[in-house]
Amino acid sequence: MRIGLAVILALVAGLSGQHLSVAAASTDGLHVAGNRLIDDHGVPVRLLGVNRSGTEYACIRGWGIFEGPADSASVTAMRAWYVNAVRIGLNEDCWLGINGVPEQFAGAAYQHAIGDYVDAVTRAGMYAIVDLHWSAPGQAGATSLRPMADLDHSVDFWRSVANTFADNPNVLFDAFNEPFDVGWDCWRDGCVYPGGPDTGPWHTVGMQTLVDTIRATGATQPILLGGLHFSNDVTGWADHVPDDPRHQLVASVHVYPFNPCAAPDCWQDDIAPLAASVPVVVGEVGPDWAPPYSDAMANDLMRWADHQDLGYLAWTWNTWGGGDALLTNHTGQTTTWGSDVRRHLTHLAVPRLDVVEQANAAYAAGDIRRAGELYDQAAESSSDTESQVDAATITGLARFRAVLAWTLIGDEDRASQELRSMAARDPGAALTRLAAQFWDGYGMTGSVASACAQLAPDVDSQAGEVLTRLRSLGMELQHDQLCVLPSAER
Repeated sequence: MRIGLAVILALVAGLSGQHLSVAAASTDGLHVAGNRLIDDHGVPVRLLGVNRSGTEYACIRGWGIFEGPADSASVTAMRAWYVNAVRIGLNEDCWLGINGVPEQFAGAAYQHAIGDYVDAVTRAGMYAIVDLHWSAPGQAGATSLRPMADLDHSVDFWRSVANTFADNPNVLFDAFNEPFDVGWDCWRDGCVYPGGPDTGPWHTVGMQTLVDTIRATGATQPILLGGLHFSNDVTGWADHVPDDPRHQLVASVHVYPFNPCAAPDCWQDDIAPLAASVPVVVGEVGPDWAPPYSDAMANDLMRWADHQDLGYLAWTWNTWGGGDALLTNHTGQTTTWGSDVRRHLTHLAVPRLDVVEQANAAYAAGDIRRAGELYDQAAESSSDTESQVDAATITGLARFRAVLAWTLIGDEDRASQELRSMAARDPGAALTRLAAQFWDGYGMTGSVASACAQLAPDVDSQAGEVLTRLRSLGMELQHDQLCVLPSAER
């Protein structure tokens, strides 16, 4: 039985919207339990997110604290990617207000700005990881990465940082960004580093002292410890792990295509055994830094980590040139790497996207009944991890395409059931109205092709935001591709 446009619009006018609710991310603090991070409910949590660079260098260069906006909108933009963790690189000199950093970007000003940003991140339902990214001994100036934390300032830095965030259970600490040019004993216990172009020999401070310093403040949160060779080597981590009275240590590994351990065989041999006994997080993963900026290895790493139940944080939520930036601007446009990361994180959080894509493939191949069944499955299988906007968008698309599929094979009863379901669940939605227009056009012409052709000019004006959202989810649909026949039917 065909249900006309007037009936659908009556349903639209008479029913209130019933948007799918989405459970907020649990951010009651994380704890190490065996080889997993768990929340206060005992649920395992993978840290999946991004790095935010800028706060380690803008201040020391004298032009700001952040690179790019640090307002609530910028934090909300991260959540739209289904990010649950943000790693924030800090500068030792800027935090402590030493070594000539401009006053407006140092000390209290820097600490307040970082504190406000961390609070914004955690209020948005994400975990914040604060990381000692740049440091320097003596008066050398924290203008770049050093081989190891320094005894002169790093203890004071962590005492202050840990005191600042000890009462925020959703903050984690990353003791030192990327140790290099030192051995495992020095990594744990400290040593005298021979110096470099701008320093003589200087005393490093080991991870044991940094852990002790953080714990002496009363801070109980997990502490990430990166390995050697720019945190790419974790082979000696288990044999040299510091003592932690809280037993809350996490191994961190950084992986780029130019690192020695940059292939699945190495990850399986070096990282997987450690992950069997302690939590492991890929604190940084990114593409090649040289043209053509391939992110093939980074994508492989994310897929491998998914199979291992490991978390990872993409480098980096910034707009600078080069392949490792996720963004081209702060309005949301992405690089190739950014698009891949967003798509990957979204598919993890919204698994029914895979079902929709299977349905699209079946539809394009002419297996219309199979497509209709898959669209129905997708429409009924939302998850609590989906945002409200994405839940409504995906459900609307799946039901619209189901109407199209069932109509195309002549199952008008099932098509009308889909229409009624759309009107009942989301009566004011653009796709509900477009489905009603399609059905009315089909009722007048008896032709799916004609009904789609009549609908196409109205898609952009009525559902432009829907198409934009679908593109952000990895579905590139133009106005004339929403309602379209499979090639075999054209």
